[in-house]
Amino acid sequence: MDPNLVYAKTPTGDEAVRQSTRVVQRNLRMVLVQVDGKTSVEELAGKIGNPRLVESALRELEEGGYIAPTIEAVSVWEESKKAAKAEPLLQASQPMSQFSVFGPKSQGATDSKAEPTLGSGFSSFGKPILPAANRANSEAVKRTSEVAPKEEPEYSSPRRSLLTWRLAALGLAGLFATLAGMLLVFPYERFKPAIETSLAQYLDAPVRVEGVGITLFPMPQLKLTGVHIGTPTDSRIAEIRISSPLSLLGSSPFQISRVDVTGAALSANRLVAMPLFKSGAAGNSIAIIRKIHLDHSQLVLSDDLAFAEIYGEILFKADGVVEKATFETNDRSLLVDVQPSPLGVAMNIEGRAWKPSGTTISFASLQAKGVLQKDRLLVQNLDTTFLGGILKGNWLLDWSNGLAMAGDGTLSRIDGRKLAAALVPSLKIEGDMSGSVRVRSTGRDWNSLWGNSEATLNTEITRGVLYGVDLGEAARRNGVSDVRAGATKFDRLRSNITITPKQVAGRDVRMDAGMVTAVGQFVSSRDGLVEGNMAVTLQTSVSTVHAPVRVFGTLPDLSATTRK
Repeated sequence: MDPNLVYAKTPTGDEAVRQSTRVVQRNLRMVLVQVDGKTSVEELAGKIGNPRLVESALRELEEGGYIAPTIEAVSVWEESKKAAKAEPLLQASQPMSQFSVFGPKSQGATDSKAEPTLGSGFSSFGKPILPAANRANSEAVKRTSEVAPKEEPEYSSPRRSLLTWRLAALGLAGLFATLAGMLLVFPYERFKPAIETSLAQYLDAPVRVEGVGITLFPMPQLKLTGVHIGTPTDSRIAEIRISSPLSLLGSSPFQISRVDVTGAALSANRLVAMPLFKSGAAGNSIAIIRKIHLDHSQLVLSDDLAFAEIYGEILFKADGVVEKATFETNDRSLLVDVQPSPLGVAMNIEGRAWKPSGTTISFASLQAKGVLQKDRLLVQNLDTTFLGGILKGNWLLDWSNGLAMAGDGTLSRIDGRKLAAALVPSLKIEGDMSGSVRVRSTGRDWNSLWGNSEATLNTEITRGVLYGVDLGEAARRNGVSDVRAGATKFDRLRSNITITPKQVAGRDVRMDAGMVTAVGQFVSSRDGLVEGNMAVTLQTSVSTVHAPVRVFGTLPDLSATTRK
């Protein structure tokens, strides 16, 4: 750009200075105000202090028709004035009808060199010809339009737009706050009788609700608190949240997408009696629920026995019949799938490192089928990894009159050291145990149920060691002296063991340990006091020794003697 060039404002630029909305960009407006028809480009750059900004702004202003070089600007101003004066003439000379295709022609129309009359400004085939009197003014207007744009864009103030948006946002926020306040303070308690009646029909039991309200976050939900089920109350729910509360305004069956249940304590008998868990039950006529989600709940078998911290989901078919129900413990060690069946509530049980409450025994993996009935739970086809081996069997739990359990199963490759640690901690024995087991017990609560357990084991332990007594050494000494502590290795140890709350008794004990064999019995109290008698045979290459050995003492270290 020529630094000596001098710019002046056009009529459009002069108007833009007076109206702040025409040119809103700060740099353009700053340069436009400084243009006065006397100051050169170089002088403008010196005043503003940014030559690149000045030249860029001058180019944009010139392209927009706001400024022009000094000589051109004068002609633009003159033509603008002439156009303003010619405007009334143009309007006055405008014919009523510039088309006269069918009207009579004037006399001058036959002369091709004559000027057209005002009555016929357009021929039938040619282009329109302006009246001669207005040609000069038309040319002036045309030249003026080439300098200034035909239509100036409208600009709105960003501050005004931002203020408008803020006011609109505040208005909407106020409206939502008002609606939320109305929803929260609405007297929902008036619907409590109808809600209690609907729940009683759905659960087939009397229902009492302490509170009715609504929550808005994370989504609108009808909230019921303090729900009591049964007469007298045998189950209770801390909170129920029902999604899509507007769907309850229609007629039954109500279509409910989701129900959230928190803090439920359901009795097992109540669960069995619910219509949704009865085999062959049709969809409920009062409501069709698609999903029920449970949090922090428990299944109560008796006053002292409950499976706590249960989470789960119940999914329903389109007709309201249960499709799938899954429950699990908080640590996910026990997973139960539930289905209605003719015999009760059928269960498919899976366990991972599950440890029953009140016991020291852990099930590494567990698979079983079960049936929940009124006052009892039957577990069948039990197959579990137990104490390093495998346990298969059945188990029955009854709570109709206190607690009672009964079970039977087979053992395979059970770790003798782990089994002794669980049942008789003071007994030290190693080897792989196989055999059968039967368990019976009664009690007031879960802990006493396991503490009162009575078990019968027909076992065979192979490739093991019995710590605390050396039967072979006692036979060698043959009454010379007692043998204290030690260990007896054996190839096979068979016995029938009876475990009661007071003692552990072994009958028909037979040990094969190479050159040493022993047959006998023993009794051990719960505090580890042992009394036993064994007939020991020591077979050597030159002789055979038979010796009656008495075993006595307190586990884990015993004494053995052949003296009476």
